[in-house]
Amino acid sequence: MIDVIEERIMHRFSEPWEDSDLILVVEDEKFHVHRLILSMNSPVFKAMFKEQYKEATASEIPLPEKKANEVLDLLKHVYSKNFFKAPVEITIGNVEHLLKLSDEYQVTHVFDACIRFVKSEPIKKENVMKLRRISDLHNLETVAKDCNDFITNMKIKNLYEAVNPEDLDQGTLRQFLEQRINRLETFFDEVYPEFMGMVECLFWLMHKSGLDVRWCSKHVTDGKLVNQLKIDSEEIRECAHCQNMLYSVWRATSSGRGRGQMYWNYHYGHSWRGYHFENLETTINDFCKLKNG
Repeated sequence: MIDVIEERIMHRFSEPWEDSDLILVVEDEKFHVHRLILSMNSPVFKAMFKEQYKEATASEIPLPEKKANEVLDLLKHVYSKNFFKAPVEITIGNVEHLLKLSDEYQVTHVFDACIRFVKSEPIKKENVMKLRRISDLHNLETVAKDCNDFITNMKIKNLYEAVNPEDLDQGTLRQFLEQRINRLETFFDEVYPEFMGMVECLFWLMHKSGLDVRWCSKHVTDGKLVNQLKIDSEEIRECAHCQNMLYSVWRATSSGRGRGQMYWNYHYGHSWRGYHFENLETTINDFCKLKNG
């Protein structure tokens, strides 16, 4: 509250200056400005100041339904080239209302600067909804797509932190959730065969390194599955010996000892330590349930 009061007292539009000849009244706050500068920057103000309109001779012009701090931001940008030593910064906090006002009053250099800012601003959890809203309003298709892609890759928890569900209609919220689900399902379909292939490759490497694994004699020979079986085959998942084999994979990788471990270290340059597969059996089964679900 103190900062707002100080801003109100200290900004240079709060009192007459440099032959100012007009007062804009916003929320009971008065902004002392210059007709010429407003006319040069805004076709809307220029039209208002023509003889046939009452604003042409009025000493004060009210701007209803505007916020004083937002109008102040616009005025700072309009006057920035000639009256402010430091450039006035566009931020994620002010860009939305600067776009709205500069569009309404056709202050093109401010509007264009805001659009450039929106296009170059890195998308984050904290700003994605604002950037998406702006991109929809101003037809920024690339920004809108980038925002939607960002939302699609967000965890549901992070999505709810970034979005207040009460501020969204049910259709939009459903769209976000459906995008996320579709993204996860697409990724799952891509990673599923990669994961299963890596498990089968793991078997061969463990057999090659001589690690202590209880191989299933029915379904595995020399670390490879027989008869073109896949690790996610129902026959493998229902075989008790194969399930024991998967458990022994975890035991072999978690112990980090023995001749096989020494072979692995020598040929592959690092230890098995840290690569534990304690839940390998459960993970494979869960993968299969999701794949077939």
